[in-house]
Amino acid sequence: MNRTFRKGAIGALTDEYEKALNELKALLLQVPDAEFQKVYNEKTAVDFQSVRNIVLHMINSGYGYANYIRKRFGNNYVVLKIEIETTEQGITELEKMFEYTVETFENKWHLTYRELMNTIIKTSWTTYDLEAIIEHAIVHILRHRLQIEKMIIKNEIL
Repeated sequence: MNRTFRKGAIGALTDEYEKALNELKALLLQVPDAEFQKVYNEKTAVDFQSVRNIVLHMINSGYGYANYIRKRFGNNYVVLKIEIETTEQGITELEKMFEYTVETFENKWHLTYRELMNTIIKTSWTTYDLEAIIEHAIVHILRHRLQIEKMIIKNEIL
């Protein structure tokens, strides 16, 4: 298997982020548009009522994590208003979010472990070092991928 790995600790974390997103995208490819939009649970928060809303939540969160990192380093950032209606649009927007994240790490691949640990990022909910916020972004994808998997298997659409 020919695979290119990114450099340094941030590169390794980015490779894992990409792997988590690829697992999510493979799952989403099995979800027809009608099931993507279907409300599974009206009693839960709006972000988690449908596969579509969960995917939109992950996209917005991914941009948010990248923006916190960009702000910390004094880089420009954007806040987008994203709309998705189909599974394909969801996958495309996840890919755009990941590319934005990769661009966030330009000129940072060389950071040492010590620099990662000493780069403090304050969010609206807690404080992270640079490594921890990237790890949080990865686990966020994994957690919601599992949520989607349970949602759609329970309703037997796969």
